Amino acid sequence: MLIFQQKSLLKDLKASGIADHKYYLEGEELRSLRRAVCTPRTRVRILADITRWANDTSSESETVYWLFGPAGSGKSTIAYTIARRFEFAGDADDMTILGGNFFCSRLFEDTRRATHIVRTIVYHLALRCKPFADALCHSGRFETTNHKVCDQLEGLLVGPWEESEAARLAEPSTPPYYLIVIDALDEIDGKGGSEFLRDLINTINRHHLQGLKFFATSRPDPDLTTHLESFQDKRYYRLEQVPIEEAQADIATYLNASLPDFAGRLELDRLVAQACGLFIYAATVVKHLADYEPVEQEEILTELSSSSDLAILKTSPDDTPLLDELYLRILLDSFRDLKQDIRARRLQILYTFLCTAERISTTVAIDLLFTSNKSNSAFSYTRIADCILRRLHAVLYTEQDKVLWYHKSFPDFLFDRNRSKDFWCNQAEHHRRLTNSCFRVMKAGLRFNIANIPSSLLLDRDNTLLQDEIRQHIPPTLTYSCRNWDHHLSAVAYSESEPLCDALTDFLQLRVLFWLEAMNLLGSRGLCDPMLQTARQWVMMVSVIWAE
Repeated sequence: MLIFQQKSLLKDLKASGIADHKYYLEGEELRSLRRAVCTPRTRVRILADITRWANDTSSESETVYWLFGPAGSGKSTIAYTIARRFEFAGDADDMTILGGNFFCSRLFEDTRRATHIVRTIVYHLALRCKPFADALCHSGRFETTNHKVCDQLEGLLVGPWEESEAARLAEPSTPPYYLIVIDALDEIDGKGGSEFLRDLINTINRHHLQGLKFFATSRPDPDLTTHLESFQDKRYYRLEQVPIEEAQADIATYLNASLPDFAGRLELDRLVAQACGLFIYAATVVKHLADYEPVEQEEILTELSSSSDLAILKTSPDDTPLLDELYLRILLDSFRDLKQDIRARRLQILYTFLCTAERISTTVAIDLLFTSNKSNSAFSYTRIADCILRRLHAVLYTEQDKVLWYHKSFPDFLFDRNRSKDFWCNQAEHHRRLTNSCFRVMKAGLRFNIANIPSSLLLDRDNTLLQDEIRQHIPPTLTYSCRNWDHHLSAVAYSESEPLCDALTDFLQLRVLFWLEAMNLLGSRGLCDPMLQTARQWVMMVSVIWAE
């Protein structure tokens, strides 16, 4: 009966699997999410503070603990450590167990939707608390699963939790408190993360959720901080307020473990000082050194420390100047001694990796950027792309032939002209180029009956050769273009619209039916209407601008 109930809950709640800290990561998922606990003997004070708060069952203890700090300050590692601490540690003094968790990430759709958070943590909580699961199953509120966050909170969490109170108190094996961990809310699409935390706070303010505590992490949000000022049932912790001596000690421990050849040496001491409390800086240096021999690593560390500007070292981590300096050095090292046209071409390849709607292979990037029909030219360009990845191994990597980045601070850096300087990626301009590329690829590749279906009377499921035909005649670059031309079109500056209008007109007049057929074969026909709506809105805005 219990197994049946669990399966029913999973189906009804549509919980995200990959957002769970216990989800088994491998391959691309392992490399891209990189969940790991804090290095032993680091973050001792903040972990102890969170643990004490989580185990405090007194009426004075706050319901919400919000940990925030800049990119690369170690928030996700702390959240992961806390989740595993209360899931698996089994400390005899614990008054709390992990009730649910949700780790957000922009890399996977399931983990960047605010509406997925409530139903996932509710599913976890139902598996751990039978009285709550019973109340949830009997509540009849599953229609709110597809509603907005505040409705989900009221219908799926608050209502069943309050209804289960008597049964929970009567069950001696039920722990006094359940901890909910929600990490990286800034990864949620748009302002969804801040709005989720605001809705959560407002819901807790209206109800007394005895027995639940919420630990959330995100980047700083001044508007949300102001909103929370009047709310008493919360606690903040700014990671940038950690004493610099404590942060440096933690980074020293991490670096000694990661670079054992330099443990206790002056080079490592200089790197600790240079990191200025920013964990992502130390981690990026470690990755940058990974493919070098110790003697070469020593040279690089010496160069990094000797050229450092003391004014930079004293700047606030909010602006991450240290990381910017490191990214600039990595890029300068990767693009040095190149002719201007070669450098520009290689930067266009790098920008394509960062601007595409899906993570792509080097081959797809080359096909989008270059129109050469000569196979040897395409092969040469792909080798160039592979060379770029090797040189940028500290910030980019490939998994299952897809190009990914270790931390979102790298694309953020390149998209900010003031920070990346000569390496700046003009997103509007590059999206214009990729929009043209998508229309070019579709013009060349789409045709009637692209999968060579022998008869309209033959159902797709009965066509044993269909999938082979799709793979052969709708290759990866055409697949990407069909599914994502709207992503690039919507990011193009309207002032750059005239050449695209011709391409869009050609597509809508001559090829749209072929595109619809291809999208159906790719299992993506549900995207067609919103993509065409995007095109309509874009054309309307362009028309307004031209009319002025």
